[in-house]
Amino acid sequence: ASVWTDPRVKDMLDNGYVLITLMVDDKERLPEVIEVNENGRTTKLKTIGDKWSYLQRHKFGANAQPYYIALNNQGQPIGPSYAYDENVDKYIQFLQTGLQNYKIGK
Repeated sequence: ASVWTDPRVKDMLDNGYVLITLMVDDKERLPEVIEVNENGRTTKLKTIGDKWSYLQRHKFGANAQPYYIALNNQGQPIGPSYAYDENVDKYIQFLQTGLQNYKIGK
């Protein structure tokens, strides 16, 4: 994402976060097709990208790309999510909110 090239953002990500990227466009086949029930019907997850896309929809109720969310050590959201927006100052605010909420145990 273009916001990541800003030195302030890079510093915050390097020093305050464990960054995990789930590539929803990854076409690599899964070792086995995974069948899930989604919205009352069976969906087949065939690729790594399918799996990560399903996780995003199922866990966070969103299907935006890119989609950012700060999580605590238990995998729970600690602040609002952040969808595509190239405004660096807004992204820094998103990162700062996540760090503040993490420090106070939200």
